Amino acid sequence: MMRNKAGSWVAKILAFFLILSFAVWGIGDVVRGPVSGDVIAEVGGTEISRTELSNQVKSLVSVMRRQLGGNFDAQQATQLGLVDQTVDRLVNSRLLHLDAQNLGLDAGEELIRRTIFDDQHFQTRGGKFDSLAFKRFLRQEDLTEVRYIDLLRQEIVQRQITNALRSSSHLPKRLINILYKYRNEKRIAEIVKIPYGNPSDLISPTEAELIAFHKEHPESFTAPEYRNVTAIFLDPVEVAKEFSPERKRIKEEYEFRKESRSIPERRSLEQLLFQDEAKANSFFAKSQSGKLFSVTAKEFSKTSTDFGNLRKRDLPAAVGEAAFKLATNGITNPIKTALGWHVLHVKKIIPGKTPSFDSLKAEIRLDLAREIAVDKIVKLSSKLDDTLASGATLENAAATVFTKILKFVAVDSTGKNPHGKLVSGLPTSPLFLEKIFTTPKGETTNIEETQKGEFFVLKVEAITPPKLKPMSAVRDKIVGIWKQNQVRAVAKNKAKTLQKAAKSGSSLADEAKSKGYSIKTSKPVSRFIKPRDSKVPDSLLRILFEAKQRDVVVAASNEGYLVAQIKEIISAEIDKNKAKTDSLKTQLQNLVSADTVEQYLSALRKPYPVTIDRKAVTQAITGRP
Repeated sequence: MMRNKAGSWVAKILAFFLILSFAVWGIGDVVRGPVSGDVIAEVGGTEISRTELSNQVKSLVSVMRRQLGGNFDAQQATQLGLVDQTVDRLVNSRLLHLDAQNLGLDAGEELIRRTIFDDQHFQTRGGKFDSLAFKRFLRQEDLTEVRYIDLLRQEIVQRQITNALRSSSHLPKRLINILYKYRNEKRIAEIVKIPYGNPSDLISPTEAELIAFHKEHPESFTAPEYRNVTAIFLDPVEVAKEFSPERKRIKEEYEFRKESRSIPERRSLEQLLFQDEAKANSFFAKSQSGKLFSVTAKEFSKTSTDFGNLRKRDLPAAVGEAAFKLATNGITNPIKTALGWHVLHVKKIIPGKTPSFDSLKAEIRLDLAREIAVDKIVKLSSKLDDTLASGATLENAAATVFTKILKFVAVDSTGKNPHGKLVSGLPTSPLFLEKIFTTPKGETTNIEETQKGEFFVLKVEAITPPKLKPMSAVRDKIVGIWKQNQVRAVAKNKAKTLQKAAKSGSSLADEAKSKGYSIKTSKPVSRFIKPRDSKVPDSLLRILFEAKQRDVVVAASNEGYLVAQIKEIISAEIDKNKAKTDSLKTQLQNLVSADTVEQYLSALRKPYPVTIDRKAVTQAITGRP
C-alpha cells in the first residue's frame, strides 16, 4: 500500500498529488465500471481488470522512457515500486468514485463546459478557447470527446471530496510560529580542532594489552556465519544464449516496433482562419501571387497563428492531409471545418526518421530470445516442481531440466567468502541470498522467482556459526585498531581538558590561545542548512543546537575532536520573511491534507472492501497467463 511507502513527509505529499492526478492529463483511463474477465482487484463489489492495469503501466513506461531513456521497462517500474503505486492509485480512484456515487455528487454540464474553456491547455495566447488544440489533445490521448467529458466529470466530483477534506484541515498559527523558528534559527560558533595523531608514531601494545583488547572487542575480530549451499538456478539471460529466433520473426517484431521508435515528420505551420469562404479564397489567390503569407495577411487585417512544429496527427484529418502534401513555403487551399476556412503556410519541414532494420536487429534478437527463454523456464520450473515433489534430490532434479547443479561453500550474508571476496558464480539476486540465510540447515526451499524472471531452488547443506578468530590470525588488525583507538583517546582527552578549562575560565578563545590552539569562527548555520564551505561538520551541528548561549561542547569528526562554544544565537522572526513563512504554511498544509486524505481513503475500505490479487498483478505486468 502507498501508506507503507509514504515513510517520509515528501512521500506523503507525493501520495496526495497522485490521488488527485486521475487521468485527464496523466495516464489513460483510471475509473471504469465493473468489468468481466481476469481482475487484479475488487473494490466494493466492482472489479479492476488486468487490462486496466496493463494499459496504465504501458503508459507509465512510455512516460518514463521519455524521461530516462528507451531501456526503461515494466520490470524496472516494478522494482521502483511504481507498479504498486499504480495499483493503489486505481484502487483509491475507485474508492472515491464509489463514495461520490453514494453521496450523490455530480458535476453539471455548465461546470464541465466552463472547466474545459478555462483550461490553459486549450486556449490561444489571447486566452480564448482553441477548439483545434482541444481536438489535438483528444487525438494525442486517443480519447473521444464523450469519454473525455466522462473522465472530467469523475475528476471534478472526486476533487470536490478531496478539496473538502483539504479545506477542513486546520493549521494552528502557534504551530507555524514554533516550526518556523525551529527551522530558521541560526547559530555561530567558535571552533577549535584537535587533530588525531599518527598511529605509526605510537609504540606497539604489549602482549597483555593485545590479549585484553582482543577479548574486549570480539565484534571486530569475529568471523561471520557461513553457509554451504546446493542450488538450481534458471536464468533467462543464460538460457536465451541457446536460442536464435527466426529472421521472419525478427522482421515481424521490427515492423511492430519501428512505428513506436520512429520520429515522425514535423512541420512548422502558421494559419489564418476565415469565417467567410470568399475572403479565404481571395486571400489564397493573393498569397499565391508571390507576396509573403504574413504580408498578405496584413492586407486582410489578420494576424496568423503560429502552430509551432506539429505532426500530421496533431491536426484535424483534412487539415493535416493538405498541409503535409506541400513543400516548404507551400500554402494550402482553404479547408473547411466546423470552425471555418483554414489556410496554412508551411514554414519549415523537419524530416522524420525511421530506425533501420539493422539498427534494431540485435536488440530484437536478444529480446525475442529472452521471451523464448522465459517461456521455456516457466515450463522447466513446473517440471522441476513435479520432480522435487516426488522426492528427487536436487542433483537428479537438475538432470531432468537439463541444467547443472550449483554448489557454493562458505557464503556469508553479503555473498562473500572467508577471504572477503565475492563468491564466484553466486547469483546476484537479493532474494537468492535472502533464502540462503532464512532456510534452516538440511531444508530445501520452494521454487522461487526473482523480479528478473529467474527461477531457483536451493538447499542449505551446512552452517558454520560465527566464531571469534584466534589472535594469531588477526594480530596485525588488532594492533592497527588498538593504535587508532589510542590516538582517538588522546585527542578526546585533550578536547575534554580544553572544554573543562573553557567552562571555568573566561572563554574558549582565551583558553585555546593559552594552550597554543588556533580557533576559527563559523558562518551562521541552521539545523538543516549550512554553507558549502562550513567549518561545522554534521557530528557537531546537532550538538550545537542542543546547547545554550556560551556553552562549550565537544564532538568527534573524521579528522579529530572539535571543541566549540556558542558565540551567537540568531533568532528567526516570522514576520520578517513572508516568502519563507508562506512556503512553510504551504508545506504544512500539504502534509496535513495528505494525511487527511490518506485516513479518509483508509476509512473507505470498510464500507467498500478491497481485495488485491497480487498474482494477477504480476501476470498483468509479465503478460503470462
